[in-house]
Amino acid sequence: MTLKKMVDGIVEQGARFCDVRKERWDVNHLVLKDGNVEQMVSGEEEGAMVRVLYGNGWGCVGTSALERLEDAARRALAMAKQNHTFKEEKTGVATINPVTCKEYMPAKIRFEDVSFQEKVSFMKEIHNFLERDWVKSADIIYRDSVVKKEIVNSEGTHVMMEIPRLVTYMVVTGKENGSIQQASEGGGGTGGYELREGAYEKVDTVLDRLRDLLGADTAPSGRLPLIMDHHLTGVFVHEAFGHAAEGDLVTSGNSCLARKLGEMVAGENVTITDDPTFPGYGSFPYDDEGTKARPRILVDGGKLNDYILDRESAWKLGLEPNGGARAEDFRVKPIVRMSNTLMKAGDMKLEELLEDVHRGIYARSSSGGQVSPAQGTFQFNAQVAYLVEKGEITKPLRDVSFSGFTLDTLRKITGITDEMKTGVGHCGKGQSAPVSDGGPQVLISEVTVGGR
Repeated sequence: MTLKKMVDGIVEQGARFCDVRKERWDVNHLVLKDGNVEQMVSGEEEGAMVRVLYGNGWGCVGTSALERLEDAARRALAMAKQNHTFKEEKTGVATINPVTCKEYMPAKIRFEDVSFQEKVSFMKEIHNFLERDWVKSADIIYRDSVVKKEIVNSEGTHVMMEIPRLVTYMVVTGKENGSIQQASEGGGGTGGYELREGAYEKVDTVLDRLRDLLGADTAPSGRLPLIMDHHLTGVFVHEAFGHAAEGDLVTSGNSCLARKLGEMVAGENVTITDDPTFPGYGSFPYDDEGTKARPRILVDGGKLNDYILDRESAWKLGLEPNGGARAEDFRVKPIVRMSNTLMKAGDMKLEELLEDVHRGIYARSSSGGQVSPAQGTFQFNAQVAYLVEKGEITKPLRDVSFSGFTLDTLRKITGITDEMKTGVGHCGKGQSAPVSDGGPQVLISEVTVGGR
């Protein structure tokens, strides 16, 4: 039985909607620890997720037994009927135009054409570049993957796509004069083995960061001006703002951006996008509901312009779906997720931002933090920071954190540089999703800064 006949058969039994997402994954994962291969894993798997909407109830069943996909569809229908009997809230899926297409994202060098030996040699070369007397440990993590997807729904959509991705992380630990510090950096994107070249560009970055940390002082605390580098700007717009713009959090009342469309939520100089068509690690041609990917301008000149939406949250909000549904793999249903979340560049230079700071902090890269999209609060840790005095960077700092209210902080952005950079990562929201984030360097006039 074809996928189309299967989903049509479920609708004939009373379902309002049905779709199936069939996937095949090919993954290679390598870990080099202090120059020695610690992990070398290669695997392939395939499976499918069937979703059924009956009344107001959803049924979702994932399976790796493709020969029993019809059984999975029947189980999903039975689950949806059961859920409908308990659910009082009405739901639905917003309308999209059915599409039939095949789209394969390009890879100049396909992963299967490169041997494990060559990949290990590349990692060892990176390790050699990281060797210093004061570097005591260096881990290199490499992962490439190709996912082939086929999405069919009861409305006539039939999408086939192939997405290759590569990522490399470096984690270095140093020791000097009794101080032990750690720095990390990653690179990659959507494409083929040619993306490994980006790792070479990150070597000096991570070494300079570790070198500064080993000689860093503790940070001051209080209400201070703060400059975020490109990476921290990206982390801020992704974590503090982007999650609050996800449609499922908005409709459930767990977002500080609920009912704020058209309102000013940032300074007039701030524009934030989430764009799966941007060449980043979070790129894709269609989302996991078969909706065409398109740029989403979340904040336009300080005004909240859009949310990130799947078809269900778009239906609840009376808005148009914009390709925001993503699933970690065939085992789970798609939920609202970001892709490549970016702040638009401004027209200033870093030197101009520094000139406006009498005493403050220049923070670079991220080492974690936490956010509350519902309360609109955040707390981030910088990997390394620098004290700024009378417009000059004077000394490195460690253990720097900063916190505040997201919308209040966005309104206090007084300077934005004219160049932008992006980074790669994996976002967790019950499921993992590859993403990119980034932007220019940004001056916040005042934020709460704390050190150890």
